[in-house]
Amino acid sequence: MALANRLRSVFPFWVATCLVVSPFFVFPLVSGAHFYDNQRLIEISCVLFALVVIWVQLIQGAASLQLLSRPLTLLLALFFLVGLVSSSTAYSPRHAFLEWTNLLLLCGVAWLVAAEISVKGDLLLDKVLMLCGLACAAYLLLEIAIYLSLLNAGVQPKPLQLIVGFDNYRSFNYGQTISLPMLGLVAARMPDRGRQFFWWTITALWWMLLFVSAGRGTFVGLMAAMVMVWFSLRQAAGAWCRAMMLAGLAGLAAYLFFYVAIPLSMGLEPFGLLFGIAERTVENPTSGRLLLWVRALEMIFDNPWLGAGPVHFAHYGRDLQLGSSPHNWPLQIGSEWGMPALFLLCGVLALAMFKLWRLRKIVSVKEQDTLTAWLVTGLAILVDGLVSGLIVMPTSQLWIALYVGCAWGWTYSLAPAVKSMELRPSARHRMLISLAVLLMMYALARGLWPELNELKVLNALDSETTVLAPRIFSNGSF
Repeated sequence: MALANRLRSVFPFWVATCLVVSPFFVFPLVSGAHFYDNQRLIEISCVLFALVVIWVQLIQGAASLQLLSRPLTLLLALFFLVGLVSSSTAYSPRHAFLEWTNLLLLCGVAWLVAAEISVKGDLLLDKVLMLCGLACAAYLLLEIAIYLSLLNAGVQPKPLQLIVGFDNYRSFNYGQTISLPMLGLVAARMPDRGRQFFWWTITALWWMLLFVSAGRGTFVGLMAAMVMVWFSLRQAAGAWCRAMMLAGLAGLAAYLFFYVAIPLSMGLEPFGLLFGIAERTVENPTSGRLLLWVRALEMIFDNPWLGAGPVHFAHYGRDLQLGSSPHNWPLQIGSEWGMPALFLLCGVLALAMFKLWRLRKIVSVKEQDTLTAWLVTGLAILVDGLVSGLIVMPTSQLWIALYVGCAWGWTYSLAPAVKSMELRPSARHRMLISLAVLLMMYALARGLWPELNELKVLNALDSETTVLAPRIFSNGSF
């Protein structure tokens, strides 16, 4: 039981640390790996760690906190049950079971983080948030070094030279949808004005990088979320939302000075994508997503009950050469998992967000900023997810799991007491638990191992075609 407690206490820091180091792995973790592959492997290390911690806890009979209401438990269990059946009927069960297992274990990641924060409260939450803040600050230092080197070279940079550590700079934007409001929360929870000013400055610079990469989905998602929460909570949300918007304006000013005025003074064009966004929006408002959405609807009509199988839009949409997901989370779940699974997931999300929103009547004044940040982050994910692939990329998936765990645990830390359940598994139950753990490990290994052995060849093939790697089944690769 002591081992289970030690592992569980370390786990939130492991997840936050993985987010710190994720963009800095410039060397391949396995032969032929690119940034995306490294980030997927880092995510897998987190879900495997979560699986081990949960297994040890169940085997040792450690107390298990009841952090889910019965309706939420039922809806979530049915969602994954439908996904399990869908995976078994998919074109490539190996890939489908990999995705299903990964998402199930990401829920385990969130639960473990929530369990720790619900017991240890603000002390642990502030430490985890600080690690998230340090992750963003460390990346900003890297970006400053790259910016200075580009100015020194006097060359016009490409977008991927400005946003490094990702195979596609949009994957960076997906993470910003979660990390930007969490940075604002770090600043708001600082005990003195000096540290608040420092972290609001970091938040403004994080906004600056959003303008550099012109992440429309992230910007619209955050702005829409702040307006909805501000309207809903009125004055209680006003201070934090105003501070976030002011940080955004400061970030825009920093972008115009460092990435526009200075390059123009050197005879270069403005750095970044912001000035081309209007033309791009007029020429192609959906950026090709309309074709992806139509294909997802076709897949829903073909198999409305079970869908094509988790992650299988990457197979049935590969001829479009536009993306490996519909860039719309309801269409993705509907086309891959089936409409029943989509309705179940919507029920989970509605109940969870309502539970958060209901806290507005009981939280203290000093906790209003925290509640506001959690609501804004959740709504931003849902809004941005209507036009982006943030629910499928490994780094944003890990950010979402950490956010859910922090908000979930914080919610229960406000309760007078959290019910716990003593588990005393029999030998038979231990065997069944161990068998389930081995099956999930097998699903992860079976899904990943074939590609890991051939990454160098497969990535070389993708780079020679117009295929938007990763996550399109090119030559059978995932």
